[in-house]
Amino acid sequence: MSLSSILSVARTALNYQQAVIQTAGHNIANAETDGYSRQRVDSMAATPQFFPYGNVGTGVAIDDIRRTRDELLDVAYRQESAGYGAATLREELLGQVEAVLGEPSDDGLAAAMDAFWSSWSELANAPTSNAARSVVQQRARNVVTQLNAFDQRLTDLRTQTNIRMSNTLTQLNGLADQIAQLNGRIVEAEVGGKMANDLRDQRDVAIDQLSKLGEVRVLPQANGSTTVLLGNNTLVDGVHAERLQIAVGTGATLKLATQRAPADPLLPVGGELQTMLDFQNSELAETQERLDAMANTLARTVNAVHNMGNDGTVGAPYLNFFVDKASDTYVAGDAFASPPVAGVVTARNIALSSQISQDASRIASTSSLTTRPADNDVALALAGLRTASRAVLGGVTLATIDFTTVDRSTNPAGRRTSAPTSIADFYRATTSGLATQVKDAESAATVRRTLAEQADLRRTSVRGVNIDEELTTLMRAQQAYAAAAKVITAADEMMQTVLGMI
Repeated sequence: MSLSSILSVARTALNYQQAVIQTAGHNIANAETDGYSRQRVDSMAATPQFFPYGNVGTGVAIDDIRRTRDELLDVAYRQESAGYGAATLREELLGQVEAVLGEPSDDGLAAAMDAFWSSWSELANAPTSNAARSVVQQRARNVVTQLNAFDQRLTDLRTQTNIRMSNTLTQLNGLADQIAQLNGRIVEAEVGGKMANDLRDQRDVAIDQLSKLGEVRVLPQANGSTTVLLGNNTLVDGVHAERLQIAVGTGATLKLATQRAPADPLLPVGGELQTMLDFQNSELAETQERLDAMANTLARTVNAVHNMGNDGTVGAPYLNFFVDKASDTYVAGDAFASPPVAGVVTARNIALSSQISQDASRIASTSSLTTRPADNDVALALAGLRTASRAVLGGVTLATIDFTTVDRSTNPAGRRTSAPTSIADFYRATTSGLATQVKDAESAATVRRTLAEQADLRRTSVRGVNIDEELTTLMRAQQAYAAAAKVITAADEMMQTVLGMI
């Protein structure tokens, strides 16, 4: 043991306290940095010197500078983050669909349909009145205009969601690339066995952002890299990142696949990305399908009755009331045929036939079953469609009012057929069902928001920087640094004493 040993001990103390002060300053500087984890200096006693009379310490050694972070809390936060992102986005998208329909409303489709049926009642009261026919014409035009507008706005929403989904996918691929690059830098930086804390924080921030887009699982590797799973699909493995894309599957449904294997759809990935896929393939598709079914059934039933009528002149040729606007014809076919068949009516293409649109006097109020033009059996039958589940004329059922839609959510080739019901009840079920979905989505988003906030608070309480604690650490390190300096002063005085004795 020598005086130089005392100086060496003091030097290790000064070095350690300098590291503590610098780390505390680094924490304070990054107190507001997103994703930053508080760091601490881990120390250990240096290897002592062995003497016959005992072991004498040689100071302090810096073991490592580590992040204060709990990986289990990260897992919990990312799970809740994915759920919150999905629930919030679903609430938003369904709310946009509900806003398109805008029910209940005094000027919505339900009111327009009600006015349309009422106009037939008015025509039944004055079957020879061209003024009453003009009212039927105008109110029918209002119905088809609204159906056309609904389909266009829902198609616009589909386009906007596609763009948003593409942007989300670009962001996801960018984050995957970033994580893979950081994996490589971390492995390289930790070759000596020390933690690359700031690089790990950057990687965790990227994984946190990724967790909002899909359900993420992180599998740490022994070399410091991580394997990131999106759902049950490997997205990042070491320095390799899969690039994902949207592909079109059976029945025009959208699916997620890798660019490497575009024909193989990935398992559900959760989060915002899965929500958009489900919205396009299910909720939005179902709303458009129900509007198409409604337009198709409206044309089928009204035409079935109107075709039996004449325009007030006995023996006049019958007319289709509703047609496909592109072909000005009507075909009683599948509204969901692919490719579309000319003449089949959907919400997008329903229109008044050109003859009726140009000349309201061609609207029939009586059927060819009678020789009296003043009879009103056609107008009465059509007015009865307000609440009826069958189109009946002269005691004969001409059409049953049921609705067939595509069941794309479970089987792209499947069909759903409702029980016979009125057109008004079918539309009411459509809007009320959508309202229920929106309400459920709002409740789910509220719950998920609370859970995500709580998970983030728990995580922040561990990794976040507390300024008061850092100031306390600074003062304690400052005092320890001054004490170590006193040791050097004492050793110097001892050395001067020894030199004075020579």
